[in-house]
Amino acid sequence: MAGECRRCKKKEAEVYLPHSNLNLCSDCFLLLTERRVKHTVNAYKMLSKNDRVGVAVSGGKDSSTLAYILSSLFDKVDIFLIYIDLGVPDYSEHCLYKVNELAKIIDKELIIYSLEKDLGLRIGDFKSTIYGRKICSACGTIKRYLFNKISYDMGLTKIATGHNLNDTVEVLFNFYLEGNVESLLRMKPFLRRIHPKFVPKIKPLIGLTDMECLLYAEYRNLPIRTIDCQFSKGSRMLRRKELLNMITERMPTFMHSFMQSHFKRILPTLEAASKNREIKLYECTICGMPTSLKGAPCHFCKLISTLKRRA
Repeated sequence: MAGECRRCKKKEAEVYLPHSNLNLCSDCFLLLTERRVKHTVNAYKMLSKNDRVGVAVSGGKDSSTLAYILSSLFDKVDIFLIYIDLGVPDYSEHCLYKVNELAKIIDKELIIYSLEKDLGLRIGDFKSTIYGRKICSACGTIKRYLFNKISYDMGLTKIATGHNLNDTVEVLFNFYLEGNVESLLRMKPFLRRIHPKFVPKIKPLIGLTDMECLLYAEYRNLPIRTIDCQFSKGSRMLRRKELLNMITERMPTFMHSFMQSHFKRILPTLEAASKNREIKLYECTICGMPTSLKGAPCHFCKLISTLKRRA
């Protein structure tokens, strides 16, 4: 990339950010990225000095970037890395190697939960429970449940996930298409405690794009996976992301504007119109963890029970 860095005006620019029309050198890009994450954390009051935070890691660029930035900028916060080994052939072993390397680099404890060792199952076993849909839906249910359960059992105060701008806009876009008001109300950068056994969730990377997370991980030489999960091929989520990327190519500020419009304008209006509608969580009749289903097993326990009946 030709030209000097627009920020320091000393080094040659290596990174171009279309949404900001900025050419940056690598040092200025890293500094700006970290400042933007810190601004997000502070703006939504995501962290306090007494927090014990579980960072959901997968071996991917987003969670590795998240773990590194949080450990670098918030050294007074206790941070633990949590990895769910889903038992995907080759892929899970590859990701586990990467998160082990990451834990060594940032000197943080890594908690590993293995579906095969702890439940005697692999994610591929759940194909029979999803009635022709992509296994990603079962995977999401399992990971959300386990990240919360592990964090709750450890006495952690927050769960940090690596959802970035692209992820956030894709999910919001889908909820808008579905007219899913309940999910739109829950879709927040900081989802606070809504049940004694629900660990609050934070998304410090919501202001960063896919590309920015990748570049940050590469410039910091962070260990990130180089293969994709074979179960994710052809998913609707990936197709929606492709569509949104096409729009962003024509309108570089599209994703930022979409997200800001939702959080600053649409969400407050939805909350005002739904102020008498509480988000109610109950306790699973099997495991006792939070669920939206009253007097019934949670989605995780339903999946496990269905699988065991068909075994």
